[in-house]
Amino acid sequence: MDLTRAIADEESEEYFLGTIVTIPRSPDVLEVVDGQQRLATTAILLAEIRNYLNDKDPMIAERITNLFLSEVDPDKRERIAKLTLNVDDNDFFRGMLNADTEKNRPAATSASHELIKDAFTEAKKQVKSAVAGLNVKDHGDALNRWVKFLEHNVEIILIKAPTGANAYRMFETLNDRGLKTSQADLVKNYLFSQSGDKRLNEAQLKWARMRSTLESLEEEDITVTFLRQAMIVIRGHLREEDVYEEVQKIAKGPQTSLQFLSTLETLAQSYVAIFNPEHEIWNKYPDAIRRAIQTLNLLKIRTIRPLMLAVASQFDPKDASDSFRFLISLGVRLLVASSTSRGSIEEPLANAGHSIFSGKVANTSQLKKALLDIVPTDVEFRTAFETATVSKASLARYYLRSLEMAAKNEATPWFIPNDDRQAINLEHVLPEHPENHWSATFDDESARAYVKRIGNLALLLAKSNSDLRSADFSTKKNVYKSSPYELTRQISTVSAWDASQIVRRQRVLAELALKAWPL
Repeated sequence: MDLTRAIADEESEEYFLGTIVTIPRSPDVLEVVDGQQRLATTAILLAEIRNYLNDKDPMIAERITNLFLSEVDPDKRERIAKLTLNVDDNDFFRGMLNADTEKNRPAATSASHELIKDAFTEAKKQVKSAVAGLNVKDHGDALNRWVKFLEHNVEIILIKAPTGANAYRMFETLNDRGLKTSQADLVKNYLFSQSGDKRLNEAQLKWARMRSTLESLEEEDITVTFLRQAMIVIRGHLREEDVYEEVQKIAKGPQTSLQFLSTLETLAQSYVAIFNPEHEIWNKYPDAIRRAIQTLNLLKIRTIRPLMLAVASQFDPKDASDSFRFLISLGVRLLVASSTSRGSIEEPLANAGHSIFSGKVANTSQLKKALLDIVPTDVEFRTAFETATVSKASLARYYLRSLEMAAKNEATPWFIPNDDRQAINLEHVLPEHPENHWSATFDDESARAYVKRIGNLALLLAKSNSDLRSADFSTKKNVYKSSPYELTRQISTVSAWDASQIVRRQRVLAELALKAWPL
């Protein structure tokens, strides 16, 4: 522990704890934007020092309580904590601070409560470690040295930002690692403050229900990710750092704040559903929508998610299903075409989602028209596909299975097939690690250039693929010949495998791609 070493160092005169960014909420209250964890940890350490000294040096224990942990509110005639946490954790945290024995401590009822409880346990261990080996009569002096060091030698830089938006920007500059968590807390605290005392409980309940819904996704920083995508749907394209400022424009006073929280609560249900094809929301939709969601999640195109959220929350079942199928073709075309030459696609996708939410776009046909400018045409898509490479095995398998279905004129080639992915492997005809028998056809540079081209990829049953490894082409041809996949069997008809064959095959696949992902 850095602090322990600093206190132990007789020559150490100061210890820099970092920067704390705050928003003045009143002459006596600062809302902490960055630094909550450091302040809470310091308070926990002081509380455990006080608890240890309660019966050994009560004067020092009383001083810790009065100077650092709490103060008397003369208006309310009661003792209040100097540090207040967020609404979810504050009562538990206050109960832990005020309890001087284990039996008086409150029961943890959430994961965050458990983390706070663990912090108290670690602080207690640290206190015992600080006095280990000392005579009991010296314990008060030893721990008082800790208290005085925290009081006089620990230094911070305190920033008081005039607005929440300014505080957030300062925090972003100073501490990018904590960026997302702070953004969510800023939004929550602002909405609670705007809801007013009479409707605070209602606001807290709506936020808690939204959070509970989102937590089922088990994704890091899910709340702020959702907030940005929900705000895109509600307001149109915006950057992550502008979310808090935009919330302030929408929610002013109890009525609009509660309405906004209700909207977030509803959108959270749809947001979770677009990640889960088995969600109960889809029970009233065509079965195809479940397969579309599965496929879109495989593509993992983040910029499409606000649009998916808008479709899921606003379109009727048939149009939602049709739109999701369209988004698959759009997504694949954008991935293959890379879209860099077409400019940014994020803003038009975001604004299309907002147009759906605001009622300007009401069905799939109108959605296609709204996105017409960014959709790669058949000519652009085919041209891009002819030279495309794929690094992700899961994506390559999907491409090849869809192309296989298109080659056999099977229905819905754009969906993920029901094949067992454990039984099907991705085969590189030119191996990823070619042996010497490939050197006559591909030098090192050309091997790197062509090994991940779609034209060099094929599907094989897992056992066949494991047997081939880096075999020469003649050996591979014999295996390809008996493959159940038509596009793989076609490779066995050529006499040799070189760059020209990869190019030729990829042109054929590019024509099939127009059937696999039509508009």
